[in-house]
Amino acid sequence: MFLFRRRPVDLPETVVAYLDAPRPDPNLFWRDVPYSVMDVETTGLNPRRDALLAIGLVDIDDGRIRMDQRWYTLVRPPDDAPVNPEAIRVHGLLPQDVEQAPPPGDVIPVLLRRLTGRVLVVHVADIDIGFLRQALRRLYQVDPRGPAIDTARLAWHFQRNQRLIDGADQEPALQLRALAESAGLPVYAEHNALNDALTTAQVFLAQINAMQPNGTPRLRDLLRAGGCLR
Repeated sequence: MFLFRRRPVDLPETVVAYLDAPRPDPNLFWRDVPYSVMDVETTGLNPRRDALLAIGLVDIDDGRIRMDQRWYTLVRPPDDAPVNPEAIRVHGLLPQDVEQAPPPGDVIPVLLRRLTGRVLVVHVADIDIGFLRQALRRLYQVDPRGPAIDTARLAWHFQRNQRLIDGADQEPALQLRALAESAGLPVYAEHNALNDALTTAQVFLAQINAMQPNGTPRLRDLLRAGGCLR
């Protein structure tokens, strides 16, 4: 028996617009698709009990990173999701850094407006989309919508195929820094949501460039290789 999550009837217009926006045609060439590359920092690694602390977003339009449209915000976590000391050692965000930040109820509508009608790109969907899902369910009882692409899944897909060709049994390197360095890309200060979103955007474009010798990829090709949210 399947249980379907019913949409609440009293959702804000911003949420309705996000949920009802037409999905990009999967037959479009990749350059004709608008993307938003997102990275988050959190109070911990478990979306069920932890919460968002920071969100960084970088747009890609016409195949180009739009730094003039970058967006970054801190997020004040709810009282039941204090900052984990282990997380502080990773991203350096202290409780006092976010105590005056806007709460999720103010931040998520802004994020949804920026994501509406675009393809979401993340690195390791279990984290970024997992925490987006937690926030949407807590605020509005809805789930995030696709399409979305995970650059870690794209990397795994490419490296798996290469291992099959070469006959090698080495495990793929899927860390963001390793992928950027292997492509000769700069790596900005890590564990800052905006910096990591920019690094992810550059890795994503490098991955598409690696697909070009086989023809110009379409959105469906990217989703087939790295899709993580339908």
